[in-house]
Amino acid sequence: MKKLNIFINPGIHPQFKEITDFPPKGVEYHFDKPNGDHNSSSIRKMREIIGKIHSLGIPRMAKIKDDKYDLIHSTRGILIKNKRPWIVDIESGAAFSGLSWNYLKKPIMQKIIRKYLSSKYCKKIIPQSEAAKRSLLENVDCSGFEDKIETVYLAYRSNNLERKESDKVRISFIGRDFYAKGCNDLQEAFKILDKKYPNKLSLKIKGNVPKDKKLDLLNIKYLDKVDDLKEFYEEIFGDCDIYVQPTTVDSHGPSILEAMSTGLPIVCTDDFTMPELVEDGYNGFLVKSEIHWYDYRFDLKDYIQDKEKPHPQTVKELVEKISILIENPELRKKMGENSFNLVDSGKFSIKERNKQLNKIYAEALK
Repeated sequence: MKKLNIFINPGIHPQFKEITDFPPKGVEYHFDKPNGDHNSSSIRKMREIIGKIHSLGIPRMAKIKDDKYDLIHSTRGILIKNKRPWIVDIESGAAFSGLSWNYLKKPIMQKIIRKYLSSKYCKKIIPQSEAAKRSLLENVDCSGFEDKIETVYLAYRSNNLERKESDKVRISFIGRDFYAKGCNDLQEAFKILDKKYPNKLSLKIKGNVPKDKKLDLLNIKYLDKVDDLKEFYEEIFGDCDIYVQPTTVDSHGPSILEAMSTGLPIVCTDDFTMPELVEDGYNGFLVKSEIHWYDYRFDLKDYIQDKEKPHPQTVKELVEKISILIENPELRKKMGENSFNLVDSGKFSIKERNKQLNKIYAEALK
């Protein structure tokens, strides 16, 4: 059977390797390998420049005109001047506007987005979660082409990581933004837990923690950048019993999927996509967040202020849920197995994603 030649334009976020490294059966992906670190200063500077373009009402767009491909899978916005069938995946409705909801409201941007998404060449719009799908429908007029929208979850390779033994219950966290990712709330919760369970806990934090916010506790380790992926997984997930991410800002949360892929129970907030990743009581616990970034999408100034305020109810629930897992090693093990299975063979598995993509690709080429 002839292979489908599909051009895909992956970004530099590590999540894109989970599709380019594992194409669906019968598909050959063609792409230009992205270079750089998605958190680097140069990439942030580039985003600022692109943001100025979006501020004029120009959405995220790409031009791919090579006729040698059967189909184009865009991860970088709508395609223009393109006469080949194409699909586009998005992390939220604001993916078309550089993640700015205010720019997305501009009439000219709405007009351009509708024009190309309703085009006969655009065959599918694939949000990465049901929350992303809702955000698209709530912020872009999709009337007339709603049937093109189909959720396809991110998928991650499962990792049979050999977990290190320890006489402590180990907690890990990843998050670049100290306040937005909820590291401040986690640290407040950990101070309470450390007194409740003296000499029984450790916390490992990888992220940008301001120097004056670092806790002077011997059982907290602040990690610098770990470039080697294997070393990163062993350090963050292999030397860990509970992964915690009380985020207020994630549109998806790939680091939670990474933790799940290694067989860890998760404690996270109920923000945006999180309730789709963590089934409360099954592979972890959900904690009610006191602020949700999506509610602030048109007024980031209020969000910036509120994310840095104390969140006592969130901290209280973090202490309660993490305590349950600290006191129940069998529950930790069971929830960790459930996390692993969701990634290894469940709805976040490469197998399930590729089965769905194969169907989408086939329909697009009819």
